[in-house]
Amino acid sequence: MSFIAVAATQPVLPTGEKLLDSGARIGLTLVVGFVVQRLLFLLVGRVESWIVGAGHGHVHAQQRARTLGQIFRNMCTVLVAGVVILHSLTVLGWNVAPLLAGAGILGVALGFGAQTLVRDVISGIFILVEDQFAVGDLIEVNGRAATVEELTVRSTTLRDFNGYLHFVPNGEMKIVINRSRGWSRLAVDVPIVAGEDVERALDVCEKVATAMNNDAAWRSRLLDPVQVWGVEGLTSTEAVVRLVVRAQPGADAPEAARELRFRIVRDLAAAQVRTSAQREISIRPVQSATPPAVGSDAPMSSDASALSSDAPADPPPVDPS
Repeated sequence: MSFIAVAATQPVLPTGEKLLDSGARIGLTLVVGFVVQRLLFLLVGRVESWIVGAGHGHVHAQQRARTLGQIFRNMCTVLVAGVVILHSLTVLGWNVAPLLAGAGILGVALGFGAQTLVRDVISGIFILVEDQFAVGDLIEVNGRAATVEELTVRSTTLRDFNGYLHFVPNGEMKIVINRSRGWSRLAVDVPIVAGEDVERALDVCEKVATAMNNDAAWRSRLLDPVQVWGVEGLTSTEAVVRLVVRAQPGADAPEAARELRFRIVRDLAAAQVRTSAQREISIRPVQSATPPAVGSDAPMSSDASALSSDAPADPPPVDPS
């Protein structure tokens, strides 16, 4: 017998003293469910602490613990709420067996119909198991860089540089670039105008790199000393000198690159080495050709002679006789 048929043959709510008894039992069920949820949250907090301890307090371990903690708390809430609802229906005298059977059939139908949802959930599980990224990581998805604010089994919430919030299904993320793992390397390219002394420019760059490597404020933020790779490119107007900065993920590498650019521009200007060519714009008057005067002996142009040669000759006069 279906759930609808069972519901039609019995009252929705009990009457009389049984209603008061059912209300008290449902209230007790809610209290027990709340206590169980709090206990599960405490257990999740212990798991988060264990993850952070296993990662020796690293930032990545904290982000992973926070991500898994959010997901576990959501799962505990859904599980406890489902059990409380089913038990409350049983207390009211409802037969929940047909309801569970109908829910199973509905789940199978959704599994075939909502294939996109199933793909998103499976992708989310693999993201969590493989630890591809976590809350707080700076990632690049489909050519857009953004910070992960929330990660669930179905979707990921991202916030970009402009503050826009993006909701991306996990199944739509084909290629993900994580900019917050391991280390970051940035290249600083310095253009040198053609005709300048490239050796002197390289010497200035070497001195700037050495001074920055010896600076205590920056030495602790760099994983490797600043390196001068040399002339990276040549064109007809300039030569490009490349320096490389390697630092931990985050703000260290971009800030070190900005400081390096500032010092290079300052020292190259002091050494009178140009990094940009001067643009010269010359304006000349346009000389328009004037046609020759009528009756002058100026030679006829080739186009005019061609027109005159192609013109038909006058017909011969007709003899009246």
